[in-house]
Amino acid sequence: MKIIQNFLLIFILFFFIIKDSFAGLGNTTLGPGGIKRDIEVNEIEEIEEIDQEEKDNESFNNQNFETIELKKIDLNTVGTLTEKQGGLGYDMWLGTEKNIILNYLKNLPINKESELAIDLIRKLLLSNADIKDSNGDNEIILTRINKLIELGDFENAKLLIDLIISNDENEEILRKQTEINLSLSNFDLVCSNIVEKRKKFKENFFWWKVEIFCQILNDESNKANLSLTLLKEKKDFSDENFFKIIDSLIYNEEIKDENLFNLDLLNLAMTRIANINIKERYVLKEDPLFLTMIYRMPNVPIKLRIEAIEKSKKLLNLPTETIEEIYNSYEIDEKDKKISLDEDILLGYGTQAILFQMAISEENEEKKVKIINKALEIAAINGNFKLISKLNLNSLLEIKPSTKLVWFANNAVKSLLILNEIDAAMEWYKILKNEKDRNVEIFNNFAELWPIIELFILRDKGDNKYENVTQEEIIKILNKFQSKNENLNFDTLGFYLLEVFGVKINPEIWLINIDKEEIESKEFPNTSLISLLKLSSEQKRVGETILLILMNLETKNFNQLHPFFLQIVISSLNQIGLNDKSFDLAIETLIDL
Repeated sequence: MKIIQNFLLIFILFFFIIKDSFAGLGNTTLGPGGIKRDIEVNEIEEIEEIDQEEKDNESFNNQNFETIELKKIDLNTVGTLTEKQGGLGYDMWLGTEKNIILNYLKNLPINKESELAIDLIRKLLLSNADIKDSNGDNEIILTRINKLIELGDFENAKLLIDLIISNDENEEILRKQTEINLSLSNFDLVCSNIVEKRKKFKENFFWWKVEIFCQILNDESNKANLSLTLLKEKKDFSDENFFKIIDSLIYNEEIKDENLFNLDLLNLAMTRIANINIKERYVLKEDPLFLTMIYRMPNVPIKLRIEAIEKSKKLLNLPTETIEEIYNSYEIDEKDKKISLDEDILLGYGTQAILFQMAISEENEEKKVKIINKALEIAAINGNFKLISKLNLNSLLEIKPSTKLVWFANNAVKSLLILNEIDAAMEWYKILKNEKDRNVEIFNNFAELWPIIELFILRDKGDNKYENVTQEEIIKILNKFQSKNENLNFDTLGFYLLEVFGVKINPEIWLINIDKEEIESKEFPNTSLISLLKLSSEQKRVGETILLILMNLETKNFNQLHPFFLQIVISSLNQIGLNDKSFDLAIETLIDL
């Protein structure tokens, strides 16, 4: 019995020794197979990790590794448009040297007269594309951003900056970003990381001024006052306008705009916060950023805001509702209402606002048409035809095409076509078709529109929705008016452009103008540039071809250039695969006539 007791005692003692030796390693159980240890999963993982780490270290020490160097992103190649998104393709610069790209881009005229030019410029500047031997400098991307700003396409300039800013904190790029946000009154973005920027670029007073402005916006007047005191001590700093406006913001001092002149973007933004009213006689800068800020500012007189809109010409990202709101804010007096629509007069920048409001309120259809027609005539002279067409679209769509309004059909068709309101345009064109032989004036208007409609039909080959008059019928009416010695006076450029697209034109149409002298001489661009254009298009160098087209065009409409040059441009666009753009060119040219 005692032997059994001693055996049990030894066994119990052994059990506790084993238990202590496994302390902290989980639960211990005694089973049929003897002592078992329940190790938790995380503990197994830890053990395995340790073992694996040791193996890895050993393996690392025993192996030779090849170092892989990640290639730095070439910012010049970055873009917001892939080929699927409407870009010109990743190989658009294939065959074009970097120095040529940079030289052409720097000398690229920003054209706001031509809708097609604007579209080509945007695609050129925004396309994601490889550049041979770019070498990682930022000169091309900076030029692209500056050109987008010059164009007035701030939203896309911002998108492009956002794509590259994380890879390169270039001061010039950061400043452009800040100026765009100032122009758009995005003050939260203006003030983002401003302390770091001021410290990093401490030699540039611009960041110091922005920081003080942001301190005021954040109700940190004490900090702003201290920063301002330190800034005033800088002998090489001079900006009296800034001091005046900041003092007004800090101390709530009233100042008059007579004491302010030549405001920069930052100072102008601060006048908005300080509620400093800008007077009507203030002279507007032609800077797109400046003009964009002006028409958004409630402390600027409505006449100046309208002037800023019309000086901006093609407003790429301004919603129609915003334009309508601004034009509706213009106060019309009795004198304005007495504008004679029959007189050949051009009033100030408020004229379009007056005509816009008059068109909306006018209930008499014929009078409404006269008002809209006047607005379109002025717009054609000022280069704002599409803008004013867009502004008056609702009023235009309210008017039912009729025989008594046939005199308006030409402008109505052009205005609706430029806004892609094809069905509505065709209803007005139908009126002209039906009345084309009534008198020579109507026929001249019809003959001017006929090639445009033919181009639309030719472009949309699969859609036989629209029918046009045959050339035979045109010749018949021509002969009728010629027999009466009527003054057939229509531009044959449209017929010439149709021949460029492969449409054979009856020779009798060419005979109309054979004895007439050209009233206007069409320009023929630099022959060297034309030769370069032919060469680049033949070699399918897409980006270079577009740059050369734009450089030849300069800041003109395509209709101001010689028909032979237009033929070269159309051929060049077709050669690089932009057939749709060649149609756009022809249609735009004829509408602008």
